[in-house]
Amino acid sequence: MRKQSSMTAFTKKTPPSTSGHQGRSVATPVSGVKRPIEERPSIKPSEGVHTLGRQVKFRKLIGDGESKDQESYREVQNRFNWLDEKLVRDAKGHRPQHQVGCPEGRIEENVSKLTAAGYKVGRVEQVETAAQAKARRGPKAKIIRQLTRIHTPATATGALGTDAVHLMAICELDDSLVTSPHSPMTQQASSQRSRAHFGFAFLDAAAGRFYVGTATDDAARANLGAILTQVAPKEVLTTKGSLSPTTARLLAQPPVPLQLSYVDAGSEFLDATCSLDMLLKQGWLKQLQLPSGLNQQGPAPEYAALAALCAYLKRMRADQELASGAQLVVPYDLYAAALCLDGPTLANLELLEGSGGEAEGSLLAALDTCASPGGSRLLRQWLCRPLRHIPDINNRLDAVDEISNRGGLIAPLRRLLKGMPDLERALGRARNSTAPPQEGLPDWAVKAAQNRRLSALAGAAQAVQSAITALNTLSCGGDDQQGGPAQSPLLQGAVASVPAKHSSAMQAIEAIEAALTYSQAPVKKGKGKAAAAAASQPQLASQAMDIEEEESPLEQDIAVTSELLERFNAHAAVWETLESALSCVDVLASFAAFSQSQLAPTCRPHLLPPGAGEGGKAVLDIQGLWHPCAVSRVAGDSVVPNDLVLGSHQQNGQARALLLTGPNMGGKSTLLRATCLAVVLAQMGCYVPAASCRLSVADRIFTRLGASDRIMAGESTFMVECSETASILQHATPDSLVVLDELGRGTSTFDGYAIAHAVLQHMSSQVDCRLLFATHYHPLTAEFAANPRVSLGHMAALVGSAGDAGGEHDDGLVFLYKLHKGAAPKSYGLQVARLAGIDADIVAKARLAGQHIEDKLQVSFSQNSPASAAMLASHDVAQLKHVLFACNASMATFKQAWLSLQGTTSLIA
Repeated sequence: MRKQSSMTAFTKKTPPSTSGHQGRSVATPVSGVKRPIEERPSIKPSEGVHTLGRQVKFRKLIGDGESKDQESYREVQNRFNWLDEKLVRDAKGHRPQHQVGCPEGRIEENVSKLTAAGYKVGRVEQVETAAQAKARRGPKAKIIRQLTRIHTPATATGALGTDAVHLMAICELDDSLVTSPHSPMTQQASSQRSRAHFGFAFLDAAAGRFYVGTATDDAARANLGAILTQVAPKEVLTTKGSLSPTTARLLAQPPVPLQLSYVDAGSEFLDATCSLDMLLKQGWLKQLQLPSGLNQQGPAPEYAALAALCAYLKRMRADQELASGAQLVVPYDLYAAALCLDGPTLANLELLEGSGGEAEGSLLAALDTCASPGGSRLLRQWLCRPLRHIPDINNRLDAVDEISNRGGLIAPLRRLLKGMPDLERALGRARNSTAPPQEGLPDWAVKAAQNRRLSALAGAAQAVQSAITALNTLSCGGDDQQGGPAQSPLLQGAVASVPAKHSSAMQAIEAIEAALTYSQAPVKKGKGKAAAAAASQPQLASQAMDIEEEESPLEQDIAVTSELLERFNAHAAVWETLESALSCVDVLASFAAFSQSQLAPTCRPHLLPPGAGEGGKAVLDIQGLWHPCAVSRVAGDSVVPNDLVLGSHQQNGQARALLLTGPNMGGKSTLLRATCLAVVLAQMGCYVPAASCRLSVADRIFTRLGASDRIMAGESTFMVECSETASILQHATPDSLVVLDELGRGTSTFDGYAIAHAVLQHMSSQVDCRLLFATHYHPLTAEFAANPRVSLGHMAALVGSAGDAGGEHDDGLVFLYKLHKGAAPKSYGLQVARLAGIDADIVAKARLAGQHIEDKLQVSFSQNSPASAAMLASHDVAQLKHVLFACNASMATFKQAWLSLQGTTSLIA
């Protein structure tokens, strides 16, 4: 009988936004007969894990088998052949008939591949040898095996890409439990219906860091969408029935791909009303080091979510590694003092993903030339949270200027970064390796775990030294030594982050490196290498003296490695500062590269404080604006710059609203997005794609762009449109930038026109913020032509051919993509229909039908009496009330807007 030593488990791939709690079964390693996993007392049920076996030194994906397992064998073989060509061969190189597996030495690699593909992988290890089993329980005793770890995509720590991987828990607090009406959470959401208060926590397992935070939201759940978009979790934990219907609908159709897992309420996920004091007393957070000075009384939904993460890690058998007490717990403020970009805005502007759902075509892809993974992750964070504090923005711009003007300053650092290990994740591995190997494992598994701990420590120490070397190049001017050291405050701060040569942090790192180097040499029998290395170093001699002589060499190594890791992690704050400085310099170098590698001019933005424009209002003045993602150097696209001015007295009075018309496909949406991207780039501290840019700092950017529905959430296109508009009306301030594209197109012409008119009137007269309002409702241009707060503009196009220049019935249309003053005469939809390939006969019939309807409406309106007009307006108001109530909008706002439209007070009660 061959020795059976351990097993590996795989789940079937779970589709996004579904619970991981599916069927629970296990294939026995010998017979292949399936039975419920609950019947195996040594294995706790877990989320759909199928446990399988290993023979000698060969990991199997399915048990040895009987004919009834042939179908399962073929499924597994077809499913996992992509891992490696050797997967279908045993340890001797033969192709077995009833198993699919991989060599033991490559199990870690293939586990990483499986989790990256979306699978959950369980590890079952034997905890005794066959001889030990016979000695303890007789000659026919079976070897005991235990589930030691379940690897999930959201808790992966090895073989990861550049992007951070997160596991999140969300806890929703009932609105009635928010006791103070003057709390920040209450003030952020003015609507009383469908308001939500969230506590959330998420884990970056590879970095060894927990984050906790709270947020308040309205009916549109724009802030929750922003959280999910910023964090992009692989898996979200919650409990059934604990979320409001509105929140549940958003998670059913999230803005990013994720797996939604429901865990047990009470045993794994406490109620949101639990206080931090209660969580600490009950031991939910006993393994974590929480920030000091926390309020331990009152509801703490964010720490209830953190406790849920800890419970989940414990069930996955990962708590000893990922929640050992060495991990950091960091507060996460959704917006902090940053420019607020909610979920719809992040998606509409394609900041993180292009229209195809990939990075290509996004602003992130255009900016990211970072040389390090940490720099790319920091760039993503900066993109989601641009600054509002002008001195901080100017500090970034000063650094970008210095890097651009002194190309040699940063060149050595960038070269070193490309060959460096990922410092953030190296520090995370050191934190995650603090705990000793799990008790009860066989010697070979303990040795493997100990080797991983030593490798993590050595990698972290090497990464720290490489970072110090890279940053020290700035102090001598890099390749530009004649120019001297870096002069800008941010670059000088990066140099200052390097610890002094004789500091305790540097002494610790040097002693650890020396010990690790010595541990590679042969040592006397009976003493572990790490223990011998510690004894050789005066700084570490105390650790070596504390080792018991009767301990085995392996036990000695484990004890000394724990001491070395503890000493290294004691200076975690120093290493974190070093990593932040290095990533910051990398991002600033990417900004400099962006400004120098474009097809058209870029400029340094001139930022003004809020209210610095005419009349104490906001201002936006951009000359030569272009969209950085709408042109391609490969395709040979040409740049068409445009001038845009809002709130400048010299250009267009004090109008801060632009009513934009023009043909379909004429460039209206591109201009709107380019304007928002210019503001985002300016407040990130990056150069702007324009000839000149002057703006007062924006507090929020709101966008209502495109047409989309949420079928899974039961929301139509028009419902989504009005929900986003209602959120804008509730939260926009005079310092905001608002973009509305074709508002009202999802319903009837009259209702849509009424809503568009009312919203434009309110935003321009009451809020008076910077507003770009694109529409195909051309009567709006006549209504607002004399309004001093609204300027008119259109995207130019040439209509007609050489034979009939400007002819009314000619289908020729040439887009100029140029912004001109005044209103466009029409949208030229029929010409665009011909460009799209619609048959000419159908277009001709459409032209006749359109002319007939237009003539009929003109006659109807000319014959209407004031009474019938009032009746029609009253009907429209009733419909408008119904729609806006469903979207959670304030009726007081729309009452005043509608009155201004109708010019009467008798229509609204």
